[in-house]
Amino acid sequence: MRVITGKYKGRILKGPKHEGLRPTADRIKEALFNIISDKIEGADFLDLFAGSGAIGIEALSRNANSVVFADANPVSIKLVRENMRFLDPDDKFRIVQLPAERTLEIIAKEGLSFDLIFLDPPFQAGLLPKTVELIMAFRLLKENGILIVEHPRQLTLNVPAMTVILARNYGDISLTLLQTADT
Repeated sequence: MRVITGKYKGRILKGPKHEGLRPTADRIKEALFNIISDKIEGADFLDLFAGSGAIGIEALSRNANSVVFADANPVSIKLVRENMRFLDPDDKFRIVQLPAERTLEIIAKEGLSFDLIFLDPPFQAGLLPKTVELIMAFRLLKENGILIVEHPRQLTLNVPAMTVILARNYGDISLTLLQTADT
């Protein structure tokens, strides 16, 4: 795993250290950031189910305004911290070690919202529907904000309050980008 472009281009990131961590493949990460390249600079970004932190670090490398890394697993959080060792002191980031539901509650109470939210929950855990529901209920996406979901190809995302703006398949994995329906 590496940082693809930006101020940290070429930096090597540490990979999975525990069972169940499935880092986003470099080719999928590169495709994602090509798709959202014009939306990163100055964006507030939430990397929920952060795993290694590679997606949020890529956003910081491309001059996102801020990134919140969140994951419930302490081994993942340790890996995020290890992978962030080369970041500039000026980079605005926060690391939250809590389950997604609790993280979203806290963020909502703080009045935060995001231009981009990336979700890559453990596929077998069934967390995706509830997480999307909470993001919508707490209004965590800014106007014109985009929810990016990495999910198994066979899973069809049906979010009534959102419109699919792009869906791409990469082998067994899909990326789906959604915006609120009234956008």
